[in-house]
Order: sequence, then C-alpha cells, then structure tokens
Amino acid sequence: MRPELKKVLPLAAGHGAVDFYMPMASALLPSLIPIFEAQGISSYIMSGLLFGVLAVTQVIFQPLFGALTDKNRWIPGLTLCCITTAVAVSMFAVTQNYWILLICAIINGIMNSAFHPNAYAQIHQFTTAGNRGKIMSIMSVGGSFGYGAAPLVTGFLYAAGGWTALLFLLILGIAVGLLLLKYPQRPKPVPPQEKKTERPKAKRKAAVVLLAISSLRCWVYYGFIGFGVVYLTTFAGVEYVAATGAVSCMLFAGMLGTLSAGYLSDKIGRKEVMIVSYLCGGAAYLSIFFFSGVAAVTALLIASFFLMATASVEIAAVQEVMPDSVGLASGVVIGIPQGVTAIALVAIGALADASSLAFALPLQAVFMAAAVILSIFLPYPLKLLKRRTAD
Repeated sequence: MRPELKKVLPLAAGHGAVDFYMPMASALLPSLIPIFEAQGISSYIMSGLLFGVLAVTQVIFQPLFGALTDKNRWIPGLTLCCITTAVAVSMFAVTQNYWILLICAIINGIMNSAFHPNAYAQIHQFTTAGNRGKIMSIMSVGGSFGYGAAPLVTGFLYAAGGWTALLFLLILGIAVGLLLLKYPQRPKPVPPQEKKTERPKAKRKAAVVLLAISSLRCWVYYGFIGFGVVYLTTFAGVEYVAATGAVSCMLFAGMLGTLSAGYLSDKIGRKEVMIVSYLCGGAAYLSIFFFSGVAAVTALLIASFFLMATASVEIAAVQEVMPDSVGLASGVVIGIPQGVTAIALVAIGALADASSLAFALPLQAVFMAAAVILSIFLPYPLKLLKRRTAD
C-alpha cells in the first residue's frame, strides 16, 4: 500500500466517525417531539434547533479552528474529537431533556468542526498536486459514508432496544478514536519563517470564488435532499419506500462521483473537472422535473453523481490557492456551505409555501448555472491548456 494511502485511511475513518454523529438528532426527532412537548417545548423551531445548531457551529468554528491550525495554536486532537462527539450524541440514551441535549448538540458541532480543518491540513502536508485530488476524495467519501449510515444504524438500534440501546453508538467513536492514537493528532507545525519566505502568495480572489461555487452546489444538492421524498411521491409518481431509497442512494451516487472526480482532477485538471461536473450536474438536476417514475429517479442519481463529484476537488483547489492558510481555507470551504445549506432549506420551503414545491425545486437550477459561469472565470489554471501549450 502506498504511504499516502496508509496515512489517509485512518483520517477517512475518523471523518466517517465524526460525521456519523451529525444527523442523529434529525433521525430521532419524531420520537423526541412528544417528549419535548411534555417538557413545555412545543415549537417545531425549538425542536429543529437541535440539528440546526450544528450548521451554526460549523460556520463559526470550522474557520476558527482552521485559523488556529495555521498559526500552530492548540486545537483538539483527532482522538479527542472522535470520542467527544460519540459521548455527546450518546447522551440521547441517558436523558431526553431538551436543554441538556441542546448543549450536547453544540458540543458535537464544535468537536466536529475541530476535526475537519485539522485532518484536511494534514492531508495537504503529505500530498502533492499530482495525487491530492484522489487522496482528498477518499477522505470525503469516509465522511459521506458515515453520514449516510447514521440514520439506518440509529433507527435500527432505537427500534430494537429503545433509548438505552443508543449507548451502542459509543462504540464507533471510541474505537476509531483509539485507532487514531497511533497517528499524528495535529498537522506538523510550520516554522514562521517558512510561511513568510517559501510559501507562494495566496490568491484570495480565487478562494472567494471557490467558496461561492461550493455554496451554490451545496444549496442545490442538499436543498433537494431536504424535500426530495415529498417531491418524488407528490409530483413524480414514486412510491414512498422507493422515494426514501432514492434519496438515500443520492449519498452513494455522490460518493462514486467524488472518487471519480478526485482522481480525474489529478490527471486532467481541477478547473476542467469542476466545469464539466457543474454543467452535467445542473443539466441532470433540471431533467428530474421533466420525468416521472424510474426516469426521474435515474436523473436524480445522475445529478447526485455530478453534484457531489467536486466536493473534494474544491477543497484541494482552495488549499492550493491559499497555501499559506490551508487550515483556514479548509475550514471556510467546508463550514460556510453547511450554513448556506440551512438557509437553503428555509428559503426553498418558503418559496414552496408561496407557490409550490414543483416550482421551487426546479428554480434552484439557476444556482448551478451560476456555478458554471463562476467556474469558467475562476482564476485557476487550466491543466489541459498548459499541457497543449507545452507540447
């Protein structure tokens, strides 16, 4: 096994562990709402805050921990992040008190936010421009797999043994956390003089454009995930079980796209892969609303493949244009789009209330068109063009 693979696989496992604990509150919410009502918490907004607070903490703390990483300041180690998130979420098994669970959700969000810029900065240090896309894609898929598996595992445990059975959720975080003890807990410190003399000047403008592109992509992808089951069952003639399965499969189609695009971006160029992915993703997304039944589901999976394809490519690219601040770059391009996703769900819901979901969801394709335009004008070199010029 290649050295970089030996280094990234434990990080990908850690990524899967911390992201596994992210959707727990939303998966358990139907059972929690009656309990909260008995405690005097009857508002859906208050209940939704249990998972909404995760987006808020990521927007704030991922860039913060990224900046601390770049300055060689103390940040929580990878093992501490994994174990703390496991303990925080496993509190659902011990108590269903709203305020205690809200505090645990905040802790979960903070420690999850600490993990990402830490791990991605480490990857930047042991990769090169020739393999960074592929290695980043493996890291991203680890997180997607954990996030996608969480509702299934949580639902099974709760159905089998009630609240107490959720204590088994501790196993993953503790096991992976102990595994990571064998590996570096933080990126290698960078000497101050190296930052000033050896690192190229960051292209802040390109980083801002990449952040905008990533936010637009996440808006469309996660916006559909939020309302996909309702749309497919109401407007596309898909049965409920098939619709929930299709939305779940969006994550797995996205994983395949992430791996493919990461590898290709090393070979043919990051900008080239981004332009093609956004163009194909936008076209496939729009086609969902022209079909019904199996054809609509097929279009959805194709769209998911392309919409998630560039998740790791965007992180690799933003690190390369901000080589003096890879921790901050990673934290911003991961954390800010998560906050945008929360806004997207509210905005799409409001638009659907004012018109209909069949009008609101197709309209989001405008954002993918904007992503295509921004990627074309992104101040980032075209690798294929360089190769032809050299030839």
